[in-house]
Amino acid sequence: MTNILTAKIQSAKLTKTQEKIARYFLRNMEHIGSLSSMEVAKEIGVSDASIIRFSRSIGYEGFADLKADIYKALVENAYSGLSLTQRMAKSAMQYGDADLDARFLDMMQRNLTNSFRINDTADFQKVAQMLIQSRKRFVIGLRGCRGVASQFSRLMSFMLPNVVHLQDSECVSINALQDAAEEDIVLMFVFSRFYKIDEHYLKMAQKRGAKICLITDEMVGPLTGFADVILHAETENMSFFHSTLGAGMIGEYLLTLISRQVDFTNRIQERDEVTQYQRIE
Repeated sequence: MTNILTAKIQSAKLTKTQEKIARYFLRNMEHIGSLSSMEVAKEIGVSDASIIRFSRSIGYEGFADLKADIYKALVENAYSGLSLTQRMAKSAMQYGDADLDARFLDMMQRNLTNSFRINDTADFQKVAQMLIQSRKRFVIGLRGCRGVASQFSRLMSFMLPNVVHLQDSECVSINALQDAAEEDIVLMFVFSRFYKIDEHYLKMAQKRGAKICLITDEMVGPLTGFADVILHAETENMSFFHSTLGAGMIGEYLLTLISRQVDFTNRIQERDEVTQYQRIE
């Protein structure tokens, strides 16, 4: 799930010393959790003050706050590897039933807010432009991402042609992706736990030179190396499944950006004319 530390590092402008610290932190997160700032500084070969400045440069008040996010990332990564029954048991133990409605609402609000704020505005614009300028637009959403990918594909097809939605690993989907080319984009909604079919699809897209965008809850993981752009979605939940609110919001914002830059009047008018007889007024 979310690795907030990684996202903050990726979006920050760092000095050479801070880049050295960042590499150490990303490679040794489990180890850092038990160390003081002075101990970390000694291991890296920098000053204690450098660790404090690094923490502040990526958005924390100090090293203690940074460690708190490291702990959160480690807990969430451990959670993502659990089976569905293990997730359910863990969630029930962690959250219980006290004030469930208020805590649930607060969690969903965080999913929406964090999914928007953690991503760079320029990345949203970049993905929107990639979708507009591509010849074909392949949208992949398997398993728990099938619904959000389906809605995104449907709405994008109102504005842009050649939208192909892949929602399974059947021959029809595989055959469709075989037609991908350098002028195309593959946008995949994918949450941990990851599966081999996710990787196979991305390898196919990469082999054909297509641009790749991931909307995912993992900033660092087995699939991120394939991506030209990654948009992070918070998926925190109180049960065995991932919340799709953050990913849905990202999708809707991309569609909003596209709608501001594309004239699809004739396309949508024709659609309305064809479907008008089916509507109940």
